[in-house]
Amino acid sequence: LAVAALVEVTKMLSLLLLTTQTIAYTETYSINRRILLAGILFEPTVTRETKLDIARSLSTNAFYARFPYSKAEDTLAYLESVADKEPSSVILALDLWSERYPMFQVGPIKGKILEDAVSSSRPIIAVELGSFLGYSAVRIARNLPKNGHLVCVEASPEFAEVAQRVVSYAGFADKVDFIVSRASDCLESLRNAIDGKKIDLLFLDHAKERYFPDLVLLEEAGLIAPGTLVIADNVLYPGAPGYLEHVQSPLYNTKLIPCPYESVGWETKWKVVDDAVAISTKL
Repeated sequence: LAVAALVEVTKMLSLLLLTTQTIAYTETYSINRRILLAGILFEPTVTRETKLDIARSLSTNAFYARFPYSKAEDTLAYLESVADKEPSSVILALDLWSERYPMFQVGPIKGKILEDAVSSSRPIIAVELGSFLGYSAVRIARNLPKNGHLVCVEASPEFAEVAQRVVSYAGFADKVDFIVSRASDCLESLRNAIDGKKIDLLFLDHAKERYFPDLVLLEEAGLIAPGTLVIADNVLYPGAPGYLEHVQSPLYNTKLIPCPYESVGWETKWKVVDDAVAISTKL
């Protein structure tokens, strides 16, 4: 009996000691540890520090040293280092990337406007002119209905390759196709990509001087029809010649959503500049 009692006391002491020990974590990601105490199961909640959090905490110089950027492909190495393979993580990582390396992407404010328009209109066929590194394509793709599809037209082979890989990394390889061409040179390829159907949603974010003529080309090709939603970025700054006059005519119902230009840098003289997103419905 004395031996049995001693064994039980030893067990209790071991359990009490276990509750006071510091749980060591060998990885950045914290794991919920289960502690069994007197027959009761506990699961303490631990905050998960991600690789993106660590990247965000780096000083500017440390970030530049850890993640250099001299070509578009460097974005992929950065994403693979800090982002999970899902859209929210990819978008947050690219937002941080553009904070450290100012670049042409719609950013979080305009991105929210774009996503709201996509989610409310639920397009089956969406087309984007100008993809750069794939940021807006990811935002569009994650708001498409299950049977929705996005076709991105990007003139730069370098940017198109990176954008396609970014979209794939975010998990949308099966929902997004790319055409490497200027919009004005690929009408037949675009028509084939959407099976000759009308475009439900068109996002314009390519060369600003091409907004108006490329929209007219799509209209004349029969790819824009009543009900098509056309979203255009940068209609005030740097501006798109002739575009607003066209979509503010009786052909469209247009509203302008004021918002700041997405980048502050040398082109804005390091000041915040007013801009707007135009959302137009073909009548």
